[in-house]
Amino acid sequence: MKKMVITGVNGFIGRHAKEYFEKEYEITGLDLAANYCGDRQPGDTMTYYQCNMSQESAEMATIFTGVQPDVILHCAGSANVGASVVNPMADLDGNLHSLYQLLLALKSFEKRPQIIFFSSAGVYGNPKRLPVRETDETAPMSPYGLHKHMGEELCEYYNRIYGYHIRCIRVFSVYGNGLRKQLLWDIYQKYQNTGRIELFGTGEETRDFIHVSDIVRAIELILAYDGPENVINVANGEEVSIRELAEIYAGKLGADADVVSFNGMVKEGDPRNWRADISLLKKLGYEKHMALSDGIEAYVEWAREQE
Repeated sequence: MKKMVITGVNGFIGRHAKEYFEKEYEITGLDLAANYCGDRQPGDTMTYYQCNMSQESAEMATIFTGVQPDVILHCAGSANVGASVVNPMADLDGNLHSLYQLLLALKSFEKRPQIIFFSSAGVYGNPKRLPVRETDETAPMSPYGLHKHMGEELCEYYNRIYGYHIRCIRVFSVYGNGLRKQLLWDIYQKYQNTGRIELFGTGEETRDFIHVSDIVRAIELILAYDGPENVINVANGEEVSIRELAEIYAGKLGADADVVSFNGMVKEGDPRNWRADISLLKKLGYEKHMALSDGIEAYVEWAREQE
């Protein structure tokens, strides 16, 4: 059986990746917490290591020597734009230093595993045109987007100089069960606390939403791809306004659309409009499985179970 290391395995995407790939791979998980925080099912054989990845390349090298991974999914890091604006050094530590230490830990290895680096649409900032292509200009608007872009440059350098096999996936607005932050969680908490959904911006801002179950399927396709491209948009190629999403959400909560309002304030680092060109991802065989309305309905059911 092939071997996969998932960094940030306690995180939102890391947990879903572990559940999806554990039938095909022997999984080793790395994270900051002392123990794995997900659900362990009978027969779960994942090996787990507590590891501060931003500081411990020697420890990671020891782990990798023992595991000899075929694949590394580097899910570790922060995904909070607002927090990166408030504390950019912490974001640099989590998003760039951890990647650098991982690459250093593998430098002396003869075996070059496939590595997936989770970058972000944040590298694009406000695109000059939509849909935005992988070859279009990058112009990050936040420390988070900047550090992800720096991570991509680091990956390109290690591919070119040291013969690594790293692909950077620019993930757009991912959502799904288990996400306890960002827009969908914020909407649920606001409605539960006030009976209303008041959000930043005008509501005309747009995002390209993709369910986490479609993310992991896309990763599977990318791992099987042997083409030359090392940067790939991962999204659905659909532009959805925040107002539309919030009104769908209100309906799933059993509320009318008039509970939704916008304060007109723009948060620092937030882009206006996103829609990805996913021609490359589609060439790999990607198809959307989770419709936005169905994904939101499932999320509301999950959130209610957390109460």
